[in-house]
Amino acid sequence: MTMSWNIVRENAYHHVKEIGHVLTVVLIISSLPVASAQYASDGFNLDTIRHDTVVGGVYVDGGHGVGTSPYTEVFEDVPSDLLFARLYVGVKGGTKEATGWVSVVFNEHDLGTISLAGLNDTNPDVYCSGNGEYWIHYDVAEYTTGGNDNTVTIATGGEIDGRVKGTTLVAVYSDSVETSKEYWICEGNINLNYRTEHDSETVSFERMFGSSDDLKSATLWTMYLSGNEGVNDTLSFNSHLIAEDAADGGCIEDGAYVWRDLCFDLDSWDVTNYIQPQNNMTYDRKIDGYLQPACAVLIVEHKEMVMLPSSGSTESAPESAPGFGSLLAILTILASIIVARRL
Repeated sequence: MTMSWNIVRENAYHHVKEIGHVLTVVLIISSLPVASAQYASDGFNLDTIRHDTVVGGVYVDGGHGVGTSPYTEVFEDVPSDLLFARLYVGVKGGTKEATGWVSVVFNEHDLGTISLAGLNDTNPDVYCSGNGEYWIHYDVAEYTTGGNDNTVTIATGGEIDGRVKGTTLVAVYSDSVETSKEYWICEGNINLNYRTEHDSETVSFERMFGSSDDLKSATLWTMYLSGNEGVNDTLSFNSHLIAEDAADGGCIEDGAYVWRDLCFDLDSWDVTNYIQPQNNMTYDRKIDGYLQPACAVLIVEHKEMVMLPSSGSTESAPESAPGFGSLLAILTILASIIVARRL
């Protein structure tokens, strides 16, 4: 009888130990950092990374067009009292198999070198789509000099094509003499293309904090990595057509249209008459072979101060790597099966 009890106790000890090992593995894996972006042929839809209100405004500038490495852009008249600043860099890979790197210096601060791995890219700061078209972001609020010009220098290397498609600075600033504004900053890397017949994509903005009846103006900024002049892609806001040939590789400077060459496009659109409590926009490539929206900023100027809901502003949390939740579920099920079979 004593021997039987010892055997039962020893078996129970081994069962608990084995279960403990499995649970330990699950906990270790769940604590590992995961990538928020990888490679996707059709790209990544634009997601809201910041939705907030500010007495002040949102600065958007950049995009002088495609150039070779090293590539320099000067952002002029950046406001003071910055609350948020993100630098975007577009790099041409040439093919999805090619690998290389990008190195960025902003206002003499080295932001480091990022490996660009094409099909195998898992960097959390990189969106890669299509034929190795990269859209990379950097948080630069601590390095941005308000009230002055700011300079970025971009270098690339490796097997990739290496040309810089363009760069953009998006910054939120506080200014007590300005009006209250609500804003949405969205990023991704959509690859509308003829090869996979990915023809259109709709981007949804989170519901407004303020009232759509209490506004003075509304401006939509759009950024494209690829597009062609004279090809009638369309941009619609809340089902209203606001532009044909929106991604024409140009922009308005000092009231005049300027052709910026080779696809990269940065423009703003007046959407005041179309604002609703819940807003969306749709990109359609029509007969454009490739159309790659990479960023959008919606700015709504209110007549009165907008109060935030109790939940406060929205800043997106890093996404989990595809399939990671399933892996945890599988491991949990495995642990359960071991328990059932051993008891």
